Amino acid sequence: MKEWLANIFRHPDEQLFPVVWPTEQKAIYHWLMQWPQDEVLPEEAQTLPDELALAEDENRLRWAPGALDGAFGHHVARGDGKEKAAQITQAIVNVLRHSSRKNMRVLYQLLSEETPLNYIDDLLSGLSQSGAIDARRLRALTLFLATGAPDRQVVKCAMALQAFFPYQQSINILRTLGGHDEFTLYAVVAMRAILPPEEYQQEWLALAKRVTGWGRIQLIERLPEEPDETLRQWLLRAGYANDVMVEYTAWHCAEHGRLHEALDGEVDAELLAGAAEILRGMINGQPGPGIDEYAFAALACERYLAHVIPATTGDLQHYQVVNEIARLADEESFATEAERQKLKALCATIQARPEWPALIKAGLYEEDVAIFDHALRLCREQGGDPWPAVYQRYRAQPENWLWYQMMQTDNADYIAQVVELAENELDLTAIASGPGKSLGMGPQYRQHDALDSVLQDLKRFPGLGWELIQAGLQSPVTRNRHIALNALEAWPAASLPLETVALLEQARRQEPEEEVEKRLVQLLERLAEQPETVTDSDVYPGG
Repeated sequence: MKEWLANIFRHPDEQLFPVVWPTEQKAIYHWLMQWPQDEVLPEEAQTLPDELALAEDENRLRWAPGALDGAFGHHVARGDGKEKAAQITQAIVNVLRHSSRKNMRVLYQLLSEETPLNYIDDLLSGLSQSGAIDARRLRALTLFLATGAPDRQVVKCAMALQAFFPYQQSINILRTLGGHDEFTLYAVVAMRAILPPEEYQQEWLALAKRVTGWGRIQLIERLPEEPDETLRQWLLRAGYANDVMVEYTAWHCAEHGRLHEALDGEVDAELLAGAAEILRGMINGQPGPGIDEYAFAALACERYLAHVIPATTGDLQHYQVVNEIARLADEESFATEAERQKLKALCATIQARPEWPALIKAGLYEEDVAIFDHALRLCREQGGDPWPAVYQRYRAQPENWLWYQMMQTDNADYIAQVVELAENELDLTAIASGPGKSLGMGPQYRQHDALDSVLQDLKRFPGLGWELIQAGLQSPVTRNRHIALNALEAWPAASLPLETVALLEQARRQEPEEEVEKRLVQLLERLAEQPETVTDSDVYPGG
């Protein structure tokens, strides 16, 4: 009776609801409150409380923060969420009427089952139209879940429901949670519903500077309606950058940052570099809107090139983008004939500068990774051979882990050197610990990743890398075994040593994955049909 009377007079935010999750689990909100609220979260903050216990499970597929909702929102058709929304609405009504442990468990289970993206619109609509909702109690419930729950899907739904409550307390909660890429989408949508345009822009920019992955993409796609000059400049100089793909954000930054206008007049190196990345992202197009969607594309390209001509001081980034604009100008659908001819002339002037070949060659030996990457791509585009520089770079700094790049050559002698290097530097005995079902994720599988990079190109070089293939077939990482089989299936049987059949038979007996076992059986059947073509290992080039 005393508790019932107390509830009548209790402040909305103090109304009690039962905790139905293990009390030892830390609330996500309090987990994120540990770090400064105006900085990018450190790496240790990225693993949330609801996955700490699962982090050691190497076979569990882990998404980057915000990636699952990002992929769901961009690439997966949403289903009908009306039934789920109706179930949650009724569960909320039940909790608000009687906050028993049983009712709360039902609600918590429904909320924790899946991302809210599929049902949240229907839920918000249903709650707003329901006559059975006590708004004061609903606010208390959303605060309780947003700040107390240790499960991300529950927190996301509670964040979305903050849109009903335009209080500073709601903004503070959204600001804290939204600083993690996993929750940025829900923070920005709720903030947009709560705040007037000017305040929304301030909160938006502060949040955008704190997130660098999917959170930034979600923000860029939900820009304030009329960005001011400060925000437009940030979009063009820094906002486009993210840890996923610049293609997601390039068009939005060009369109809302008014790239063509920003390039009309004086520009500095930072703005010119941003323009280069934005143009490159739009030219690449998918998965974001392409350059054809930008009405001022030809004008922006022309103004960019006009700045590059006098400003070029050996920046390979600009040379690379100039090449891409030149290719774009060959497409009749891109712009008018006059515009395309003007772009071609500007590009030709820049491309003809005599210092580029030497700068590209020098870039292959630069310590700066970005310069090296630009030089590597440009060298290959122009028919050069960067392999000696890549090999030398790895020998000087093996921590760079350039196995994939070293395998990008058609020269069998070069490949033989990479194979020898891998046989000497990779711990093949440790890698070949026996077949398993591991996904091979995490830093402990770095050597397995390196083996992948070498194995995937051995199919082009029959006979090279037999020791590596043996190790791959005995690796606990499933993809190692698949990629090793890719090579063996591509090689002519005449290039295989006599022990091949015995090795494959052993691998078949031990194989725990049905799909790999099926491939082993098929390869053994193929070899059985032409046994005379399997050679003695003493004539095997890679033995």
